[in-house]
Amino acid sequence: MAAGTGYATLDMIRRSSPEWAISQAEKARKAAEDALKSGPVSDEGTLASAPAQPAANPTQPSSPVETAPATPAGDIASQPAAPVEPGSDAWQRTMARQQAQQEALTSVPAEQPSAVAQSDAPATVTPQPQPSRQDRLNRLARQEAAQESLTSVPSPVEQATAESTAPEAPVEPTALAQTDSVLDESQATSDAPVYVEESQDEAEKVRQKVEHFEYDFSDDVFVTQDDFQTLVSALERMNRVQAYVGHGNFNIVAFDDMVRYARYQPRIGEFTPAELNYLEQLFYDDVRDLGFFGERVISRLDHRLNANDIQKIQGTGHFLLRGQSESFYNQLRAQVGDSLILTSGVRGVVKQYHLFMAKVVQAEGNISRASRSLAPPGHSYHAIGDFDVGRVGGGLANFTSDFAETDEYKRLRDLGFVHIRYTQDNEFGVRFEPWHIRVV
Repeated sequence: MAAGTGYATLDMIRRSSPEWAISQAEKARKAAEDALKSGPVSDEGTLASAPAQPAANPTQPSSPVETAPATPAGDIASQPAAPVEPGSDAWQRTMARQQAQQEALTSVPAEQPSAVAQSDAPATVTPQPQPSRQDRLNRLARQEAAQESLTSVPSPVEQATAESTAPEAPVEPTALAQTDSVLDESQATSDAPVYVEESQDEAEKVRQKVEHFEYDFSDDVFVTQDDFQTLVSALERMNRVQAYVGHGNFNIVAFDDMVRYARYQPRIGEFTPAELNYLEQLFYDDVRDLGFFGERVISRLDHRLNANDIQKIQGTGHFLLRGQSESFYNQLRAQVGDSLILTSGVRGVVKQYHLFMAKVVQAEGNISRASRSLAPPGHSYHAIGDFDVGRVGGGLANFTSDFAETDEYKRLRDLGFVHIRYTQDNEFGVRFEPWHIRVV
């Protein structure tokens, strides 16, 4: 599975499959048990943080366990209004009703105590702890295999091996089969605090959001349910575009080319008017409303990278802009050592869409929380020269504050001329990113 696509695919299946609604409670119980028995999932597309405080927003997409319908237990607190004579018809009806209610109560799955906890059930019934977000994602990963047969979406392998019938692409035909597997920061997260006492001072609140970037703050913006479904369907289509052109080339695909690939490739499917309208709105909206205060660096949705201006960096699956960015990266490697590696280079508009939208899905519709980890499309300095570095073999830790504890980062800092884009005290509303090298 391509990096950065796993969670969105699972979420799409979870919401769209009719079979999920039929067997939801049983699958949730079994998956929760499996999650407790297994270790962390290695696929970066399924990693997430501990649950953040839920926001009081009716449109926020809920977790799969919390939305599983509880087994109806009836009104177990109700009793006959007045004594009835034993043996009478009324007495028999009352006894039958109470027996049915008791059977319904005992049939409630142990993993879903909500129906019991919200009724007048005996005090001896103890609710089970809710699974963490990681447990839920582990569960979804195990359900993917069972759900694959229920969806018509072709697998990435099928898409990557399909014969091309699209118009001439802006990349070399031999590159279309490329399937570089590259980690990215859209999936590496840290634990959210259980509670943050939100400051009334705006500047201090921005600082709080930088520090606790995975927390759901009271003024965070959530996408509507309709927009969430549109976002997921568009993201699924982007996943198929990525499988078609290859992970490395997807970094530099232009928006118009993506739309053309989708139109002429049946396995991708043409973007719907609703999807295109949403993507355009997402690009041009004022992101300050989300709590992101970085500047716009790309003004046009149809921005295109010139093939003569970029250079693919061997062994990384990424590209850098020729000139200042490429030279600076080579200088850093020469002075820090070969253990320093490029983890993300130049990104086109489509790549930034893909990362940002995947983060929105991971944040359960909290688009403000997503913007604290990834710049919205049009606002990423990766489009004009910045790049990310990490330690060879560092994996997802390269996209966490743990990178600041590595020898590679300390050597970068000791050089005296390396600056990172988002510091611990930045005013942009973005988490601390010690891996993000500022070039421009």
